[in-house]
Amino acid sequence: MAVNNADRGLDDQVRAQVYEDVMRSGSLPSILEISARQARAVEEVRASLQRLTAGHILVLQKETGEILMANPFSAVPTAFRVLAGQQVYFGNCIWDAMGIPAMLKQDAVIQASCSCCGTAMSLKVTGNSLEPAPGLAHFAVPAAHWWDNIVFT
Repeated sequence: MAVNNADRGLDDQVRAQVYEDVMRSGSLPSILEISARQARAVEEVRASLQRLTAGHILVLQKETGEILMANPFSAVPTAFRVLAGQQVYFGNCIWDAMGIPAMLKQDAVIQASCSCCGTAMSLKVTGNSLEPAPGLAHFAVPAAHWWDNIVFT
């Protein structure tokens, strides 16, 4: 599908709006919020979100078309809670959770749990570095196959 320059410009604006909102508030914006902030019709925003999804920029909820993931951020609470500044964010996985402080350029505490035994884990990111901690991050799906089923991955 060819994307014209007008669509590309809108997609860039929508993408920037999504990330500005989530980085500021910890919440991903709704289609109506994006539409209002961009002064665009809901249909234009929906089409833009579809193009961004096709480009693996976003993941939409199948039922509603609302944003589920704007990597590394999750729209729904997950087992990967990130505390940065006075805000709470959720990563889609441990990899994404570690990416949130990098994206925010802030120190953070990542609260997670072992997927095997459920043991609580707390990781600290200080000065753009992960502080030493016991444990190991395991990626069950090779990176080349993450988009085969990104919600599961």
